[in-house]
Amino acid sequence: MSRCRRRFALNRDANEPGIVDALRANGWLVIQLNGAGVPDLLCVRKGRIVFLEVKAAKGGRMKPAQVELHAQLSAAELTVAIVTTPEEALAAVDGQVVRTALDVRAEKRPKSPADVRALATPATYRSTDTRRK
Repeated sequence: MSRCRRRFALNRDANEPGIVDALRANGWLVIQLNGAGVPDLLCVRKGRIVFLEVKAAKGGRMKPAQVELHAQLSAAELTVAIVTTPEEALAAVDGQVVRTALDVRAEKRPKSPADVRALATPATYRSTDTRRK
């Protein structure tokens, strides 16, 4: 594993372990994900899939890649929420999404005049899957 990947994999928010523990205590399978733009947690229970992005209570911002992927996942009718506490995470997996990519301040793309928030609307995302009708 390269040095860069190790640093990225270890760069988790301090509030994430409490969120993971609360979800697992409530019967959710929780898988921690890594990758550019990928939500932090994949939560699965009884055929339901929920993606959670864990942010710090103050100052947590979305990267442009995160905003874009969240829009794609939402357009695919998957639940994607941004959480800061175990209570918010439990509410989100129960269908009460408090925050999405539109609600959290996003970092600006370097040298890009496009509004990052425009990427977060399902209407701007077109699926490349031609099998669905």
